[in-house]
Amino acid sequence: MLALPLVMALGAYAPAGAASLSPAATPAPSLTWSACGGDVSAELQCAGLAVPVDWAKPGGKTITLTLARASATGEAAGTVLFSPGGPGGAGVQELSRRLAHFAGLRTRMDVVTWNPRGGASGEHIPMASCVKGPAFATPDSRREYDRVLKANAAAIAPCRDAVPELFAHMDSATQARDMDAIRAALGEEKISFLGNSYGGVLGASYARLFPQRVRAMALDSVPDHVDPVADSERLQYEGLENGFKRFVRWCAGASDCALHGRDVEKTWQDVVKRAERLPLPGAAAAGDRRYDGDDLKWSAYGLVDDKSGWPALAKAIAIASKGDASGFDPQGRGPGTQVTALLAVRCADGYHYDGYRAYRAAVRRSAKVSPNFSGLQENGHLACSPWTAAKVPNPPAPLPARKLPPLLGVGPVYEYPSVRAITDQVPGSVTIKYDDIGHGRYLNAGDPCVTTYVDRYLIDGKLPAPGTTCRAWPA
Repeated sequence: MLALPLVMALGAYAPAGAASLSPAATPAPSLTWSACGGDVSAELQCAGLAVPVDWAKPGGKTITLTLARASATGEAAGTVLFSPGGPGGAGVQELSRRLAHFAGLRTRMDVVTWNPRGGASGEHIPMASCVKGPAFATPDSRREYDRVLKANAAAIAPCRDAVPELFAHMDSATQARDMDAIRAALGEEKISFLGNSYGGVLGASYARLFPQRVRAMALDSVPDHVDPVADSERLQYEGLENGFKRFVRWCAGASDCALHGRDVEKTWQDVVKRAERLPLPGAAAAGDRRYDGDDLKWSAYGLVDDKSGWPALAKAIAIASKGDASGFDPQGRGPGTQVTALLAVRCADGYHYDGYRAYRAAVRRSAKVSPNFSGLQENGHLACSPWTAAKVPNPPAPLPARKLPPLLGVGPVYEYPSVRAITDQVPGSVTIKYDDIGHGRYLNAGDPCVTTYVDRYLIDGKLPAPGTTCRAWPA
């Protein structure tokens, strides 16, 4: 493990020419901070900020964003704006829940987050109408494809019709404009941003719209939103296959693995093929619920990315090889559905296919790249097909690289290629490789190696050396 200085001593590491920070400006009058209440940490203060539903109509309808601030524990030198991702993750609750992971950053910086428009907080959209959405499916013919699209459109309708104007303005570029309104209300000339997971798409969108207002941007485990969808899919599949191979190697060396001594990859693929021919029954408590191959892949996906779930995954595959999918029941993922309100973000960000031929071409590509999980992403993007009739408001696009300061990325095994796709666009940027499994190393794990480097960058503007690697700390 790399030997690193204590976070509280980071101020001594500012290099010549590093981004400088003036004392934080007095918040604009539009923000009135007070206790958050509820189950939110007493260390946080909350405020409300009204923003237009449609930024093209600034005098039209508004919604109020709930903001939360964790004040610096030392002399404040600025503010870091934080998004937990999702899309639609409730920033206030996530910051409260993971506040200890921000301790080093808070020695010098206020940390501010918000509950995004239409997100999981349920503050702007009736989640009861949006909690169920399109199901995961892999249509093998044009007739099946048309049937799935029709079913998807019907599943989306209750959520869309509940708040049609807001539903039409949930893309990440619109949310980037919300971010800039937060920046202005805080009185900050430039933004320092920490994006976890899909929060990186908000960061990339902000960088495209307001490059001159970016002071520093750290992106952890983010999806690629700069390349065409076909390229970003390939990168995601490559990362997923690398993670699965680590699971296979673990099983080969772990005597308590339920598949120890067996060809894990072949067993898994045989199980998926069997379920495709005849969906497998789950536990009796699940009623008549059955799992096809897509359901098994989606259930396994969450366990591959978490080493603590590897024993359960191995056991589930072993049981499924005997025709019983009950080992996958606790995951609650199959038959999978996608929360409609959050799809309104992803679909508006361009994760979709233009028709059946484009969809089938994507399925064929994934089969070559990912023999263990092919079709997984295509299923998710297929749910966005009802959006393809309209112009996508925020498609993937390159960053204005020469107008931006160097970025810092963090990429675990899965996400490293995708994070690099974004950070490599900006000269001087660095991406830390977390050489193990685990999504969102800063927010979700508070990894000491990752947090030290990220805090140093966000406080003083100092990047680690190119090629820096963090490894898993002992349990």
